[in-house]
Amino acid sequence: MVWTSTVSREKELVFGFEFPIEKRGRSMLYKVMVVDDEPWGRKSISKMINELALGAEVVAEARHGEEALQLIFVSKPHIIVTDMNMPVMDGQRFLEILHKQYSEIKVVVISGHSRFEYMKAAVAFQACEYVLKPVSLADLKDAICKAIEASNNHVSLQKQQQSIHEIRKLRTEVFLQNVTGGRIANTMDIEAQSEELGIASAFGSYRLAVCMLRQYHHISRTKFHGNADLLMFCIENILYDVVQDSCLLAFKSDDKMRLCLLLPVERFHAVDIGNLLGLFRDAVSEVLHTDIVVGVSAVYAKLEQLPAAYREANRQLTSNPLFGNGLAVSWPASAAEPTADALRRPHDVSQAHAQSERPAIVEEISGEPAAYGVDGHNALLTVFELKALQQAMASGNAEAVVRQFHVFLHKAQSASSLSIRAGQHNLQKLIEVTAAELKGISRTSPALFDFRSVTDIVDGKRFTAYIAELTASITDFMNSKTATDSTEGIRDIIAYLDGHYFEDISLIDVATRHHIAPSYLSKLFKTVTGENFIEYVTRKRMEKACELLRSSEQKVNEIAELVGYENQRYFSQVFKKFTGVTPSEYKAEQKFEQ
Repeated sequence: MVWTSTVSREKELVFGFEFPIEKRGRSMLYKVMVVDDEPWGRKSISKMINELALGAEVVAEARHGEEALQLIFVSKPHIIVTDMNMPVMDGQRFLEILHKQYSEIKVVVISGHSRFEYMKAAVAFQACEYVLKPVSLADLKDAICKAIEASNNHVSLQKQQQSIHEIRKLRTEVFLQNVTGGRIANTMDIEAQSEELGIASAFGSYRLAVCMLRQYHHISRTKFHGNADLLMFCIENILYDVVQDSCLLAFKSDDKMRLCLLLPVERFHAVDIGNLLGLFRDAVSEVLHTDIVVGVSAVYAKLEQLPAAYREANRQLTSNPLFGNGLAVSWPASAAEPTADALRRPHDVSQAHAQSERPAIVEEISGEPAAYGVDGHNALLTVFELKALQQAMASGNAEAVVRQFHVFLHKAQSASSLSIRAGQHNLQKLIEVTAAELKGISRTSPALFDFRSVTDIVDGKRFTAYIAELTASITDFMNSKTATDSTEGIRDIIAYLDGHYFEDISLIDVATRHHIAPSYLSKLFKTVTGENFIEYVTRKRMEKACELLRSSEQKVNEIAELVGYENQRYFSQVFKKFTGVTPSEYKAEQKFEQ
């Protein structure tokens, strides 16, 4: 079965539902079909209609009723002008079929006979006018005007009924959302509003099915420009296209991510629900190229129990496998859910899929997941691995953190029994540990560390992508923090050197004092200061020597010792290299300038 997109389907005006009235300039164009077994009669009537200037145009001609019925789908007329006495299918039978199947088409009868049977048929099947031959232009104009008026009235009534239907549908959805969300909790209020909306009489006991797209956010972003309302509108339309049943009520969850189906038990047995969801999944897959996961509640008797039904159905939804393809449905243990064989039966014999192509529905998954929960041996990371992760974060070892995340993801992907709920809980534990060990990281990536973003993950691909995003965020944060901490450490070393430059001090001494590898210190020192360690110490010594030579009467050898040089000759060589002159020459120049 091929499902076209909702937008394109709505553009298709399928005959029997609505007929487009085309606009030509400011006037409306009404399509007319002429049915008469006599060629000259058809041509004459067609010519007269086209000359009336009423905005009506003959788009098709037929020799009898049977041929006209074949042409209706192609020409989509608003008005049919027909004779009564015709071969193959006469006017009486033709009017009867039009009345039953195409009541929106308005009919004008033109006949050379005033037989009672013909007139009776015209009245019974609501023809707009009965005109006797020979037809005058005035009589034809009057008849066509009546048909146009009737067509306009039909369109107006159709729009009015559609508007009433849409308003009732919207009110019903808002009501069900408010009851589910607990905003309407009073039993009398619920009963009164459900009676007003016609829900009370239609519903007794019911189940609630909560459906969610596997890749909701990806599809919303890539196909609907992030417009969640438009996406959910599309999904609802797909559902109602598949299941044209007035007993089915659908409404969106408050977060606009889940479609909730209220299913009366009398109308939808377990197998019916399975078939419905199978068809729905097929259509969603065809249009949006994704799968759905579904949770079904137990049977509830009253609408005021909707909050409990929603919680149960949502919990069942998260009991489905995180990594899976096709349709996944979880039922409560008490439900008499259909067998896998029953659910794998083709839903439409004429469009039957091979059984191997029908996605299997997950059998009963109830209560807590049997494996891979969030505590003890059920966690994806063991206590030892979790401690190793915490230590890696505390010590700034980004590589070790990445390794532990790879272990976490590998275990998740290898766990066939990992449920959506267990995957979400494990992710929440992971971000709790991360936020506790790496203070401030949640401010750099608030969306990643928002628990609500984790509860939206119902797909293995999104789970994997989230881990990748989280790993990248942690790595960037740790590298940035390491660089910041390292810069602060170098500032401390610089302060130490500024106060001890005159001592016999080396790179190794300082590295040992600050617990840093000498090679790493040398590289980091150069990065922060722009000078290597020796250049910095030498510059500090020379700057102090220049200051002493300018402001004191001390001898050169005394100044050399004060700035850390025991050998005066070596001091003089270094000083000349730094200033271009010897210490004595520098001192003489300074005195001359003074």
